Order: sequence, then C-alpha cells, then structure tokens
Amino acid sequence: MKKITLFLALSAFMFSGSAFAQKYGATPEDSSECVMNNSLYQEFYKQKQWKDAYEPWKMVVEHCPKYHTNTYVRGGNILANLYATAATAEERENYFNEILWMNDKRAEAFGEKWNCTARKAQAYQQYKPNEKTTIYNLYKQAAEEGGQELDQQYCVLYLQATIQYLVSIQASTEQMSILFDVYDYASEAMDHSLTQTANELDAATQQGDEKKIAKLQKELDNTRNNIAALEKLIEPYASCDKIIPIYENRFKETPTDLALLKKITTALNSKGCTESELFFAATENLHKLEPTPKSAFLMGQMLLGKKEFESAAKYLEEAENTSEDVGTKAKAAFQRATALSRAKSYSAAREAARRAANYDKSLAGKATLLVANMYLATPGQNAAFAAYDEAARAKSLDPSIAADANRVMNAAHGRFPTKENLFFEGGTAGASVSVGSWIGGTATVRTR
Repeated sequence: MKKITLFLALSAFMFSGSAFAQKYGATPEDSSECVMNNSLYQEFYKQKQWKDAYEPWKMVVEHCPKYHTNTYVRGGNILANLYATAATAEERENYFNEILWMNDKRAEAFGEKWNCTARKAQAYQQYKPNEKTTIYNLYKQAAEEGGQELDQQYCVLYLQATIQYLVSIQASTEQMSILFDVYDYASEAMDHSLTQTANELDAATQQGDEKKIAKLQKELDNTRNNIAALEKLIEPYASCDKIIPIYENRFKETPTDLALLKKITTALNSKGCTESELFFAATENLHKLEPTPKSAFLMGQMLLGKKEFESAAKYLEEAENTSEDVGTKAKAAFQRATALSRAKSYSAAREAARRAANYDKSLAGKATLLVANMYLATPGQNAAFAAYDEAARAKSLDPSIAADANRVMNAAHGRFPTKENLFFEGGTAGASVSVGSWIGGTATVRTR
C-alpha cells in the first residue's frame, strides 16, 4: 500500500495544474483525478485485487473515457473476475450489464461501434448462452454497422451464432437461407482481407521490410485459419442436396428477383453445386438482368461444367476484361485458359494462363502445369521435350502440384528417343532444340 501511496503522490505532483493535466476531463482538476484513478486501478489490477481496482477503474471510464483503449481491455478482465466471484445473482446481473455499458462507452470514445456491438454479443455468448436470438441479432447488427470492417473473429462467431439461433427456433428449410446469407457475408469479408493482406505482403517483400513481412504473414495465416473455421462450421449444412431445396421454391416464385439470384448463384458456386439446373437457370437470369464481372465469371464456369468450352471462354474473357479486382481477373484468366485448352485453342490458352500467373503469383505453378499439359497433347518428340521442361518448372514454382507435374514428366519421358535413336538422328542429349509448331521457342534434348 505504501508503494501505491507514493505512486499517487508522485502522479499528483507531476500532473496537477500542468498543461498535460488538461488532456483528460473537462477541467485540469478532473484530469488530475483521472490520472490518479488510472494509476490506482492499474496498481490493484497488477496485484489481481479486482474489487479494489473496480471503483477507480469505473471513475476513469466515466470521467475520462478516451484515456486509453487498454482501460476497456483491462476493464473486461476486472468485470469478468468480479462476475465469477459474485455472491448473488443480482450482483452477477449488475456486472454483466456493466460489461455492456463499458462497450457502449468504448464505442463513443474510440469508434468502431461494430466491434463493440460484437463484443456485447460475445458477452451474451459467455454469460447468457441461452439468449440465442439476442446473440444472433447483435452479431447481425454488428455486421450491418461494420460491413467488411468487422473483425474476422466476430465473422466466425456470427456464423456460429446463426447456426445456434436457427437450431433453437427449429428453422424451416426456407429460413435456412439466412445461414448462407451470413456465410456469404463472412466469406466475402475474409476474401477481401486475404487479397488486401497478400498485396501488402508482396509490396513489403519487394521493399525488404522484414518487420512488416513478419506482421503481414501472421495476419495472412490468421485469415486462413479463420477461413478454415468458417468452412468447418458450414460443412454439415453445405451439401448440394441441402442447399438446393432452400432456394428452389423461392426461385420458381420470383425468377427475376436480383437479390435472390445473387444469393443463389453465390451459395451454389461456393459449394460446388454448379452442375444443378437451379444454378444454370439462376446464373443465366442474373447475367441477363445485371451483367457484372461476377455474373460473367459464373456464366463461364457454368458453361465450362456443361463442356461448352468456346462459349465459356467468351464469358470468362468478359469477366477478366471488365473486372477491376485483380483476384477476379486472375481466376477468370485461369478458367479461360482451362476452357480454351479443352477447346484445343492452345496458343490462346497459353496467353490466358500466363496472364493469370501475372495477376496472381500463387497461380504461377498451376498455370505453368496447364501449359505443360497442352505441350504434352501436341504431337512430336520436341513437344515432349517442351512438356517435360514446363512441368519441371511448374513443380519448382509450386511444390504442392508435384504429383501432377511428375505425371506429365513421366508421360513426356515415354516419348523421348533412346540414346541409340538420338545418335542416329544426329542429336545430342542436353542440347537445345527448336520446338516449332504453335509452341515455338526451344527445349532441352533428352533421352529415355
């Protein structure tokens, strides 16, 4: 206690009446009081004396709410411990209400109302888990307030709360569409964050900023973990036989409802239900009513699934050319390369594959492997050399596709000449040879 008294005396001496003292509260006197209460509650907080920390902490929140965000972080711990040791239900209710009050004060002081609303939902999950409707509505409010700015952890908790809410009300098939609305929202927020962080990481890598690289890599890993958590939550509800009935009747009733068409196409596409008649019809209607890069991309995917490769390529070209988002351009270019490859328009497919790799470096290995497969499909010994070289390069760019690359390399190897045949042809192993055909360029001569 002597340590605390000395600390307070020094604080009062240093700050009272000074210009700094006017930083908090309406007057210098208020500000000095805030400084002293802040020092007092922190000393008790360090010693885990929660009851002693409570009153001065509350004074700080009430009279100088903008003192520091840590006031609210520590306040959460103080109130949680007081709640856990409360003697009566009435005391616990009071502490719970103060948790809600504290988050309202934090929103007033530091903004980001959406995250504070989500923290209130999280408090209900912790202390009043049976309040399923309240929890769901608070997360819904937070998402509406924050849009893509809502912290990722709350996006995951929002989906979890939605599932629990729908189970609690024994939701009908029709009502289950709410689940996919929330999943779409959370997924889009995660994808936006992933793209943004990846671009920042690329820039930091080029600049050689090691500290920033480490920070952004951690954020990227965190986003990927949150995406995995989302997928795990939605998985039991995301089979095509469960999703399609949710939307089928609504589509029949209002086949030109734009909002509904967007929900249907997004939900079915994200879960691989692109071969269903509902997806075909909804995608077609959406693109007729409101052509966008996204609807063009979906049309391309749909026609790719129907093996209408040339038509698919046209829509995917539209998606690539009209989109302003690099991630969408990359996906559209890669899918276009796939469609053109299957249509045997190899030269155009190679150009599209290379564009995809330029848009998104993470696609470089897959794009290169696609080109290797086209080289392999081209007759001739030199084309086999080129296929082998390209597949080897794909494997070096992306080790995760090593098995597929090895299959191409093995198939190409089977077309290599024997040493004797190469000798009689006048060739030399390891030399460069012109490939010709549509492939062009050179390749390394090899033997079986």
